[in-house]
Amino acid sequence: MEFQVSLEDIVSGVGRLVEGELSHYSAKGTPFSDGDILFGKLRPYLAKYWLADRVGTAGGDIHVYRPSEGVLPRFLSYVVGSRDFVKYAEAASKGTKMPRAEWIGLREFRVPDFDLNTQRAIADFLDHETSEIDAMIVKLDDLAEQLDSRKLSVIQRQTQFRTSGERWETVPTAHLFDSIGSGTTPKEREFYSDGEDGIAWVTSSELREKEILETNQRVTRAAVDSISSLRIHPSGSILIAMYGATIGRLGILKTDATLNQACCAFSSPRGINPTYFYYTLWGQRNDIIRQAVGGGQPNISQTILRRWRVPHPPVDAQMSIVAVLEETIGRIDAMLGKVADLKSLLVERRAALITDVVTGKKEVA
Repeated sequence: MEFQVSLEDIVSGVGRLVEGELSHYSAKGTPFSDGDILFGKLRPYLAKYWLADRVGTAGGDIHVYRPSEGVLPRFLSYVVGSRDFVKYAEAASKGTKMPRAEWIGLREFRVPDFDLNTQRAIADFLDHETSEIDAMIVKLDDLAEQLDSRKLSVIQRQTQFRTSGERWETVPTAHLFDSIGSGTTPKEREFYSDGEDGIAWVTSSELREKEILETNQRVTRAAVDSISSLRIHPSGSILIAMYGATIGRLGILKTDATLNQACCAFSSPRGINPTYFYYTLWGQRNDIIRQAVGGGQPNISQTILRRWRVPHPPVDAQMSIVAVLEETIGRIDAMLGKVADLKSLLVERRAALITDVVTGKKEVA
């Protein structure tokens, strides 16, 4: 199979690909060779770049830069990863919500004219310095992964088992909610609103195990009145993504909202605390995803979700479980926040070092 790289496969700010299996896309891309530099043109402020070490194809939102004669690929990769280039690309980008930087706007970026020996010295120095920073970043990523695993373990234990160790009895979700439904994507542009009078419209990309107060897009009252499948789900509804890159991701509505077709909402609970249910789905997420059907894009249908059985302790026990989880998860999230802050400092230090060296502000021996 041809090696393919999409924008999601490039780690922001550190010049490498994600660990594990890469995502796959069906659209045509740009071929690249060993020694080419890939740069994400969509939301260039994310600083997604990678020095290719093999032949492959880059997704549509990726530029492919081939070094000219007399330009060392490793040196050019650091130039592309520098803050100066990223800020230049950000300034040259067009679009508000999904800004893109096209080559026509980047081709005038000025690159220091160092000879090959100087380029090699710069690249060697940065290889050494950034490798140490990257090693620390990897350790922080490992720590964050351990904390996330700890969080999931606590959620599963609290929601699925009694204090005695026995499992709670389970019931289908259809027995616990008066309403289980989805939404759609309006086709007409006039059905979208830029004003505060519009109605929130949630897409699956916004499901990130958080409360949802605001959405990236809003729809008009006329859209809701005209499209029967575009219904308003009440604040307090629990959302789950049914397919796509975010399959299984969750959210809690904190405002009345409509949904796109990739989201499913559980509303009007009967004998179930919504927050407890939210944590229950979180703990069962991997099991739910395994029920998805379909080849290219596995789908958790509403039928599967309606039949899905969840632990159902008495309501007072649910409330106690939620209280324990809120406290425990709050502590874990606080630690995750500190890890994220440390990682941000390292990424910033890395970018600043690269910028100072490739521009000549910091000399290397």
